Amino acid sequence: MKVFHLSHTDLDGYGCQYVANKVFDDICFFNANYGKEVSVRLQHICTKIDAQLTKGSMTSTLSLLESKFRPKLSDKSNNKADKKLDSSDSGEQFLILITDLNLTPSEAKWLNEKIASYEASGHNVKALLLDHHISGEECAKIYEWYHLDDTRCASKITYETLPKMFSLENQKLENLSKLKDFIEMINAIDIWLEDGENFEFGKVALGMIAMSNELNRFMFDEPHRAYKFALLDFAFEYLQKGAVEFDNAVFMLKKLALKGTPDKETMDSVCSRIQCELLEGMKENCTIFYGDKKGFLSYCMGGISVLANRFLRQNEEYDFYMDINMRGTISLRANGACDVSELSKEVFNGGGHKNAAGGKLDNFKEGFLYEDIKSQVQSALQG
Repeated sequence: MKVFHLSHTDLDGYGCQYVANKVFDDICFFNANYGKEVSVRLQHICTKIDAQLTKGSMTSTLSLLESKFRPKLSDKSNNKADKKLDSSDSGEQFLILITDLNLTPSEAKWLNEKIASYEASGHNVKALLLDHHISGEECAKIYEWYHLDDTRCASKITYETLPKMFSLENQKLENLSKLKDFIEMINAIDIWLEDGENFEFGKVALGMIAMSNELNRFMFDEPHRAYKFALLDFAFEYLQKGAVEFDNAVFMLKKLALKGTPDKETMDSVCSRIQCELLEGMKENCTIFYGDKKGFLSYCMGGISVLANRFLRQNEEYDFYMDINMRGTISLRANGACDVSELSKEVFNGGGHKNAAGGKLDNFKEGFLYEDIKSQVQSALQG
């Protein structure tokens, strides 16, 4: 079974994914804050499922054609081939798992209709929502896949529900059992049980996850989540040491999670290095052009001076670096190869210096998928 897991962007939301990662072998994660992003992520998930179903359908068709024109060795061998093909078709299963997010009535209706359309087409696609926000009560009364319990945080609901719904091998059950105190800590802070177990520790963990934005999730979706998981690993290890020792160690632990050397590197140095390494692996998708000038586009990085200068020094084929935020505000940097003040003036009604400038993209539409952002920027650069 292939699982697509959408969850919130706080300690409880990532806690749900931390648990699910220990339950499912084939899982793909997504995160969303409330508002438009939830529906965008749900649509994105369904687009990925559609692509896999199409790919699976093409594979089945090719297998059917092969078996049709394959020389018949015996009836027995043909029956085996048919059974294998039937098993492959019926065995393709998908689960859309949603945690720590309550859907609006329109979002829930859309998802329910989408699941129904999959079932009508003979596809095995299910939805499961595990949440604790009482604002989802209306939807919970309508849809059987919508599970609401406002007495526990979503991480605890996920922790206690998934092992009951899915058959797990003993090793996985044993690994999950070790998380009991950790989940109780998340539960205490998320639903604010001041007398709860490890409440003070939970306050530190809550702040750590909220402030760990060194790898922004719009540019670095998987690395960002891996960073959060690494921090949760550290939190799990420190749970028995207490809140104060954990609090004192957080800054060092963040450096370690980012593959830094705490005693020899500043956080700025650690961040710019790993960000630059990640961006270098994204050059094919993030390259933009302004006339004969080649640029790199990032989204919502913020405070790009150190990063942009490092990137341009290490990637001399680029003439400028551009970052745009959710409001369409532009930051530009260059290293002598492009007058970004002129670029900003011509395209973004801005200005500045030859190597550092800014502006704003008119009629910019906020988005959550990088491809949509890049399309808007490249169109503006082309005039």
